Amino acid sequence: MSHLEAHFMHDVANTPRGSGVLACIQCGRCTNSCPVARIVEEHNPRKLMEMIILGLRSDLFGGQLPWYCLSCFTCLDRCPQGGDVGETMFAIRNLAVKEGNIPDGILVQAKSLFENGRVVVASRMALVQRERHGLGEEPSVDVEAVQKILKKTRFDKLISKGK
Repeated sequence: MSHLEAHFMHDVANTPRGSGVLACIQCGRCTNSCPVARIVEEHNPRKLMEMIILGLRSDLFGGQLPWYCLSCFTCLDRCPQGGDVGETMFAIRNLAVKEGNIPDGILVQAKSLFENGRVVVASRMALVQRERHGLGEEPSVDVEAVQKILKKTRFDKLISKGK
């Protein structure tokens, strides 16, 4: 049986971008309009909001559910309450990261950002294409400055918590 945390909804609502959960009336329009929910059976924005409301923190953070959202905000357009499921997803992801729940792909990108100052390092072919189209060399990145910012925001500590 799942452990219920009565304060979880308030934790989410008090996280930056998480207040949309307070407007949810469980009508299901978010799920009916979600392009991901049509393809990924596990992804159900209404159910995700219900899990938050009920305090099912461990169930929510135990898997990949918070990471499926594409942030298309179709849910916001369809919500009769103006509740923002998409924004709530950002809050949930922030809480998930603090608990060390970071998908491998996100973790790889985060570590690349910290190490290279870029999420994706240009491939040799991309550099050839830049030259072919007259774009010049790849713009440089001040990696030390990027790392300084990321350390100041404790980003480096968050990514070290990942799997």
